[in-house]
Amino acid sequence: MATKAKTESAPKPAPAPAQSVSSQLAQALGNAIKLVDSGKHAEADKALETLMQEAQAAGDWPMKRRAQVYLALTQAKLHPAKVVAADATTEIQACLNRREPDEAIKLSEKALKGHPSQGSLYYLRAVAFAQAENADACAESLKKACELDPDFVFQWYMEPDFNPIRKSPLFSFTEIR
Repeated sequence: MATKAKTESAPKPAPAPAQSVSSQLAQALGNAIKLVDSGKHAEADKALETLMQEAQAAGDWPMKRRAQVYLALTQAKLHPAKVVAADATTEIQACLNRREPDEAIKLSEKALKGHPSQGSLYYLRAVAFAQAENADACAESLKKACELDPDFVFQWYMEPDFNPIRKSPLFSFTEIR
């Protein structure tokens, strides 16, 4: 027995669905990244702010996080951090670490003009003079540092830069009695 094949008409294609929300967000992220890459940071900032709001509304947390990362980048470009100059103590210590006693002495002299009662500056100047093997100037600076803060005597004993001149009678004031 032969059966007749049913002939059904092919289903009509459904109208193309509107672009899904996640693909719209992905496209918006791509556009924002192009703005970032082209240096249009103000425009990118606005686009990324909008994208973050849309991603949050859609519950797309990974997309929101990606937008936040790029937003932080654009905001860093729009509002660069101000460079903070190192304080005098740090600069002097850096010179001492690089074994540049002459530069450390110049910086300490300059700093001491503004802060004549800061014992740490006298101590650092003493270290610089020790590196330069100027025992007289070293003893004078160390004595002033110890007058301002007696604890510098303990640093004197621990600091290896004083080893070459430590036995000089100029440093008799450092003897603990």
